[in-house]
Amino acid sequence: MFSESTGCVFCYVCKLFSPDYDNVFVKSGFYNWKKAKQTIFGHENSKEHIQCMIKWIEFIKQNTHVDEYMVSQIKREFNYWSAILNRIVAIIRFLAGRGLAFRGHNEVIGSSNNGNYLGMLELLTQFDPVLKQHTGTFANKGKGNVNYLSKTICEELIDIMSQKVLTHIITEIKKAKYWGIIVDSTPDISHVDQLSVIFRYYLNGHVYEQFFCFLQIKSHDGKSLITHILNLLERYGNDITNCRGQAYDNASNMSGKYSGLQARLKERSELAFYIPCAGHSLNLVGQCSVSECINSINYFGVLQSLYSFFVASTHRWDLLKGNHATLKHLSDTRWSCRSDASKSLVENFDEIHAALCHIAEDAEEKSDTRHEALCLLNKITKLDFAFMAVLWHHILKRFNAVSKLL
Repeated sequence: MFSESTGCVFCYVCKLFSPDYDNVFVKSGFYNWKKAKQTIFGHENSKEHIQCMIKWIEFIKQNTHVDEYMVSQIKREFNYWSAILNRIVAIIRFLAGRGLAFRGHNEVIGSSNNGNYLGMLELLTQFDPVLKQHTGTFANKGKGNVNYLSKTICEELIDIMSQKVLTHIITEIKKAKYWGIIVDSTPDISHVDQLSVIFRYYLNGHVYEQFFCFLQIKSHDGKSLITHILNLLERYGNDITNCRGQAYDNASNMSGKYSGLQARLKERSELAFYIPCAGHSLNLVGQCSVSECINSINYFGVLQSLYSFFVASTHRWDLLKGNHATLKHLSDTRWSCRSDASKSLVENFDEIHAALCHIAEDAEEKSDTRHEALCLLNKITKLDFAFMAVLWHHILKRFNAVSKLL
């Protein structure tokens, strides 16, 4: 071993076990570097050194010295914390894989408001003695105590796992070489506008569509969006020239022929063909079809009024359910969902009619309620409404089938 304070080399085993204190490797240390090779070689083959080595080997095989206890203690600690981390990581994977919230109103073990993460830990302690011992020893100790149960460790593990997933997706994309990109923006619950990025690629006989990340954006114009996407691709080493497809909705900032996102991306990769979102296109077909026909507009307006009328009161809704009928809400964004609303009306028309008649004739009901029921009754009994109900029922049935297929 080399001593930095003296600048000399000592023999570790001889210094421990040799009775010859006049040996240079034991007493003062060796520093004649010109003769280092032959001198050290001679010492290692000396009888005295070999005897010290034998004593050293016999010593380390004993189970009673302090080193053995320290190694054993370190191993026990390592196994213990590894077991705790394995359980915590499994819980995080479970919650993250199902998109469930982690944190609650507090981080107190035993509280009913500590969230799903700590709640699952508490549940497992009923069956897992390792976690039971751990929470009993370390839970609710406050800052400055290592327990791996805090939100800081939880968020760090989530970040490590997310980076691992991103690395795996990037590796697969580079193996596939050619890929397509799908993006769309929407504000989250905290009113932050986010651009979701999805990569589509073919690898080992399978087509993968992998969500990659959210990008926080400030503007929706094509120039801003292409800047965010190019920065993302550069950050992860994806070559834009390998892009072979792009799919967005039909909004002008996305599909614009000259300044939309698809046009700007195609300037950098000529083979990145733009394919409008088929589901969004189908929704636009339904929306434009209805907007061109005043009778269709009236029909869906009455359909929504029927739903709003019955759902506004539990008494009315119970009356409808008592006749074994139901109504569905109209969706503004997914026209295939209107199929359920139209189907409910056509199949339960007699029951809905009977419920409206009962409310309109009930003297105990408020006058406004009876008037509204009578107005709805007059509207749904007209020939043009019946015609539109049957027509749109058949159209939306096909509409819904195509939407689900897409």
